[in-house]
Amino acid sequence: MTSPQRPELEFASESISLSKVLSSLSFALDLTSGQPMGHAQRACLIALRIAKLYGVSEDMQSSLYHAMLLKDSGCSSNAARLAEIFGNDDISAKRLSKITDWSDVFEAAGYVASQTLPGKSLLARVQRILYISTHKKEASDEILSSRCTRGAEIALTIGLGPDAADCIRNLDEHWDGKGGPSHLRGDGIPILGRIACIAQTLEVFANTFDVETAYQVISKRKNKWFDPELVRIAKSFEHDERFWSSEKNSTQDELQRIELNAAVEKATNARIDEICEAFAQIVDAKSHFTAEHSSRVTKYSVVIGKAFGLNDARLTTLKRAALLHDLGKLSLSNRILDNPGKPSKEDWIAIRKHPFYTQEILSHIEEFRRVKEIAAAHHERLDGSGYFMGLTRNELDLEMRIISCADVFDALSARRPYREAMPLDQVFEILSSDSNVGLDGNCIEILKSAYAGNSGNLIEESSIPALKAA
Repeated sequence: MTSPQRPELEFASESISLSKVLSSLSFALDLTSGQPMGHAQRACLIALRIAKLYGVSEDMQSSLYHAMLLKDSGCSSNAARLAEIFGNDDISAKRLSKITDWSDVFEAAGYVASQTLPGKSLLARVQRILYISTHKKEASDEILSSRCTRGAEIALTIGLGPDAADCIRNLDEHWDGKGGPSHLRGDGIPILGRIACIAQTLEVFANTFDVETAYQVISKRKNKWFDPELVRIAKSFEHDERFWSSEKNSTQDELQRIELNAAVEKATNARIDEICEAFAQIVDAKSHFTAEHSSRVTKYSVVIGKAFGLNDARLTTLKRAALLHDLGKLSLSNRILDNPGKPSKEDWIAIRKHPFYTQEILSHIEEFRRVKEIAAAHHERLDGSGYFMGLTRNELDLEMRIISCADVFDALSARRPYREAMPLDQVFEILSSDSNVGLDGNCIEILKSAYAGNSGNLIEESSIPALKAA
C-alpha cells in the first residue's frame, strides 16, 4: 500500500534559534500550569526588565531568560499528586493557586474549601479539608519540591547551566521565608529566584485582571513575598504603556529582539534532540499511566521507519515528532488522564482536542513544520474516523501512518487507568482487525516481525525485513 508523498524538510541546525524553540515549547508548560499560552514568555519579558534595572550581569540575564521560559517544566511532575490531594482538576487548582495569597489565612482557607472534592458529600469534603489543613506544610513542600526540583533538573539536562537551574529551583521562595520548598529568606534567596517570583506574579495578575491590580498585589506583598528593592524597581515602569502593550501582544517577537546571547544563540542538532527528549519526559510525567509513553512510541516509530528504509534526515524528523506528539496532552487534567471510567462528553471533547494543541505549539517553530505535521496526525485514521482533522488515507503520508500505528500499539500494550496491559497476542489481534481500515497494514506487519519469536521483547531493527519506503 502506498501513501502520499511529502517533501522532506531538511535544515542546517545552525539556523534554528534556541530561544525560538524554548519560547515556543513554553506554550505547553503554560497549559499544564493552568495559565493562558504565552504566560512564560510574558513573565520572561517582565523579569528581564527588572533584572536590567537591578544591574544583573548580561550572563545572568541570559540564564534568567532561559529559566523564565522553562520555569514550569516541573509542573507536570506534581499534577497527579495535586489531583489526588484535592480530588479535583489539577489544572484548575493550579490556576486559582496563582492568584491566592497563601500568607493570608482566610484566602488560603477559601482556596482549600473551593478546590476540595467538588460534587462530593459534605462529610467527605469536610474530612478531606481537615486532612489537608493538618498536613498543609508537608503537602505544600512536597508539591513545590517536586515541581522546582524537577524543573531545575530539566534545565541542567538540556545544558542551560546552574544559574538557570537555581532560578527555577527557588522561584517559589518568599522574602519572609514562608515560601518553599526550602524556606529560604531575604538575600539567602538567589537574585534570579527573587526576580522570577515577582515577575510571574505580576504577569498572572496583569493578565487575569489588569496592570493596576498586579501592582496593588506586589505592593501588598512587599517584605512578605517579595524583595522590597525589586518591588521598587518594578513600580518604576508601572505606567510604561508601551511596555505593557508589547508584553501582552507581541511577546515572542520582543524576546527575539532582546540584546542578549540567550536571544541569538543557535541550537545544534544534539541540543534540539536533548530538548525534544526533555519535553517528552515532561509530558509523560503528567500521569504514571503514561510514564515513558512518548519514548516507547518513539522507539516503535523508529523501528518501523528503519524497516521502510527512511534516510537519516527523515528518521530524525520522525523521532522528534514522536517525542513531541503528545505535547497537547499537557492541556488535560489528571481528572481525565487518570479516570478509570468512561470519559464524559465534555471530557471526550477535551481529549480529542489535544492533537490540536500539539499542532498549535509546534507551529511557532518554522523549522519544525514537518515535525508538526507528523505529530499532529497521531490520532488520524485511514478511514477518516480519527481526530482532530479527520484526515483520510489519501492525506496521510508514511510518517503519519507510522506514528499513528506506534501510538495505538503502545496504548494497547501498556497499562491504562481503566485496564491492565494487554498480552501481545491480543494486541496484534486487535491491530490486525484494523489493518488497512484505520491503520496501515505494513506498519502492523513490521511490528509483528519485530516481536516474533522473541518472548515479547523488541528484536534488533536489523533483523526486521526491510520494506520499500512509500
